Amino acid sequence: MRFCNRIVFRGSGGAVERGREDSPAAGANLAPTPPRTTAPPKTRDQWPFLNEPDCPVELQALITRRITAYHQYSSLYPKLRDCQSVTELSTVCGKLLDAYIDNQAFFREMEYYKKHRKVLGRHPFFRHYQQLTRLRSSTTGQLFRERQRTLDNIWRVKSEIRKGDKPHLDAKRRKRLEEYELKLQEINNLLGKN
Repeated sequence: MRFCNRIVFRGSGGAVERGREDSPAAGANLAPTPPRTTAPPKTRDQWPFLNEPDCPVELQALITRRITAYHQYSSLYPKLRDCQSVTELSTVCGKLLDAYIDNQAFFREMEYYKKHRKVLGRHPFFRHYQQLTRLRSSTTGQLFRERQRTLDNIWRVKSEIRKGDKPHLDAKRRKRLEEYELKLQEINNLLGKN
């Protein structure tokens, strides 16, 4: 059973039928997709400030993260048609939506810097970058206290997920759990614990 719907364009009259992919009309009279006439702009052409020596390191790291997110998005998008269950479709759609939201935040950051020559700092990456900088400047005692707080937070979020009393918050909780686990990993690296 497939859960993907698609739009079928019929003839030159412009009639549109929305139906299941496995319907008899699904493959009838499909017009070929027109080839792309222009190539998308290259990253360094779109944001020339990346070539400048005074470009903030945070923006260069954000570009790297965007490239990784693009490859993840490109590999997820074709999987939409292969989903065999609603939960699988929900998972793939959730990841695609996260990638889209991340991409929009990325564009806001880059356009703001292009216009004002200041870092906006609202992308979630900047919060992680600031946290990393703060952790690297901490003393060993502070790192041990922060490690214990992070372990407590991980335990709390896992128990909230296990309870299952608020399933509408599961996505946010899993995201928080992922952030805490990344933070713990960084603290353990700084403390020399592997």
